[in-house]
Amino acid sequence: MTKTIVVCMLFLVLASCGNEQSHQSTDEAERTVNVGGEDFQVPNDPERIVTDFYAGELLTVDANVVGAGSIAFDNPFLEEELAGVEDIGEPPNVEKILELDPDLIVAMYDDNIDQLEQIAPTVHIPYNTATNVEDMTEMFGDIVGAEEEAQAFLNDYHNRADEAREEIEDLVPTDATFGLYEITNDNELYVFGENFGRGGQVLYDALDLDAPDIIEDEVMDEEDVLMLSQEVVPEYAADYMFLTSYDPENQHDAKDELEESSVWQGLDAVQQERYRLNDYDTFYPYDPISVYHQIDLFVDMIREMEAEG
Repeated sequence: MTKTIVVCMLFLVLASCGNEQSHQSTDEAERTVNVGGEDFQVPNDPERIVTDFYAGELLTVDANVVGAGSIAFDNPFLEEELAGVEDIGEPPNVEKILELDPDLIVAMYDDNIDQLEQIAPTVHIPYNTATNVEDMTEMFGDIVGAEEEAQAFLNDYHNRADEAREEIEDLVPTDATFGLYEITNDNELYVFGENFGRGGQVLYDALDLDAPDIIEDEVMDEEDVLMLSQEVVPEYAADYMFLTSYDPENQHDAKDELEESSVWQGLDAVQQERYRLNDYDTFYPYDPISVYHQIDLFVDMIREMEAEG
């Protein structure tokens, strides 16, 4: 008997058991939450949550995550929190999810959504449903019934953001601009806005710093990410520049070529020691826990750049 047949049979067993044994208690054990304009039925007190993408968001509100997509395990800020959590793979392995016996599944991707819904109540949250730390934290607090935990995190986050702004207030000129850029292994160069990871929520929200006008107009007011040719980089350059290098093979040849180019070397930020190369795995994440910890990293970098400049 193949694994596929076994999984299908288990789905049928789960469905029949649910219909015969759980119908009377459903109303008492579940509640309705609205996410992105859609209603979902979720357990009142979920105890075994599986997610393909939102491990950090769930852990922000102290949810009990038992399985998470592979990308979560690349996040250095979640290492301790993910101890004992199962890697469900990427794309998620439905058989492994079934073995974990979740009582709630939270998914970004909808590839296997029909199968997931047969395993446990499933909340589908497409990318960019919430676009800042506050909305994201409150949304996940509502989903798992952890409103108090969500508010406690936000109180700590806002306090740290306030402190960080004070720490750099005398270091950064009032008219200074900040920019986030990324070079890929395919030699594609991007500039990012506030809500595309890479530290955008730290720079432009928590620290309340400014982007160049052209980035505000052509990136933040549009898709929040824009591909650039290297020739136009000076037009999108900021006083302080941060670059990530995306290269799954960890070769970073495109990054080396960019940094050695006359265009890059001619940027004021590079010449004034106000440029930093940031680790991709550290600065890509944008869950609230990661954003919270990235605040300290950016404050330290700004201090270092001002000391060197």
